[in-house]
Amino acid sequence: MPFVTRVRVPRRAQPALRLQSGDHQWSICYPDPDDPIVIAGFGEAAMLATAVLDLEVHREVLVLLDPRRHVTALLLDPPAEVGLLVGMAAPPGVEAPFCQTMCIVVQPHVPTGPPTEQDRRGYHALRRAHMAQGLLLLDVILTNGDTVRSLAIGCDPDPVWFDEFDPLPQHDVAEHDPVIDPAA
Repeated sequence: MPFVTRVRVPRRAQPALRLQSGDHQWSICYPDPDDPIVIAGFGEAAMLATAVLDLEVHREVLVLLDPRRHVTALLLDPPAEVGLLVGMAAPPGVEAPFCQTMCIVVQPHVPTGPPTEQDRRGYHALRRAHMAQGLLLLDVILTNGDTVRSLAIGCDPDPVWFDEFDPLPQHDVAEHDPVIDPAA
């Protein structure tokens, strides 16, 4: 698979669905269907984590992905209950199915070294909550724009990023499709 040098997020001028939950304002952005965002590995996840800072985000982005890790929606600063219960919340405007999530947390300072005990507990609690909804939490990524830190790599003994993954498996026509003889 070729190395992707850039992840393109929807431009600031591109319309997003703006929502209000109580006094909390948040929005949903959708990737361009002609230029999909694919998160095949941690490299693309890290690029997306820095690229979302170009959007109107203040603290968190919840990324929704399909089984092939194509981003179906970006929830910008969603309310806590949506972030925790996204599989049951059915956010308005999110019509494309998703089964994987990734959380990008924007912080002014991203610490180095091993995750704190609080980070570990939070990561595992969010992962269990998403698993209970039938979702796979790929990662919680902390970023300030200069530094990117993966809690999955720091907290999980077997993070998903170390598994082989091909988002676009090749279809071998000769091996899988029946041959139709027009003379028959």
